[in-house]
Amino acid sequence: MEKSEVLRQIIRERKSTRSFSSEIPPPEMLDRIIESCIYAPYGGATGIHLEEIRKIFVFTQGTESMTEAKELMLAQIRRNARKLGRLVKLLPFTKKKFGAFVNRLNGMSKNGIPSLNESPHFIVVAEKKGFPPVEKQSVAHAMENMWLTATAEGLGFQLISATGNMSDNLNFLKLLGLEEDKYHLEGCVIGYPKKVTEKNRSLDSNKFTKWM
Repeated sequence: MEKSEVLRQIIRERKSTRSFSSEIPPPEMLDRIIESCIYAPYGGATGIHLEEIRKIFVFTQGTESMTEAKELMLAQIRRNARKLGRLVKLLPFTKKKFGAFVNRLNGMSKNGIPSLNESPHFIVVAEKKGFPPVEKQSVAHAMENMWLTATAEGLGFQLISATGNMSDNLNFLKLLGLEEDKYHLEGCVIGYPKKVTEKNRSLDSNKFTKWM
């Protein structure tokens, strides 16, 4: 199979995994996924060297650091749920915009993020802020590289969007050993899916494209 066709197949098979088995992937698989993160595009125009601009933290289920990370994230989710809940009550017209997300936060406030409690590994990528401010775009490239590599390895992957909210959490930054207001964070969980889901549906690019 040609490289382009292999890549096309991987991209089409990429999907978000919602539940994970307790089986731990081999270290070499995780190494390949992390390697793909390192090779993702970054803000070279900032003048910051890649080894300084991108840092990767791998948490493993059952460790003290993982337990602390989950506790800090759960506390942050609860704070955010309370803030948005008060906003919706104070300004009822915002319910249409924020209501569904508030309900989701309230659900996670009780037991945390299900996949974060199940998956063997939680990976946080920290991208150093600079000028021009492209850290969010850069870390998104890193996440996509890992997602596609995990798909190619037969592993499940889910973005943990709540990680971004930890970029200003001093206790979480302390856990990572990072300075305040220096990095933007994003995270994901990786492991074997508990069940294999159907392949993504076929999408027609013509419905999304306008040739100019």
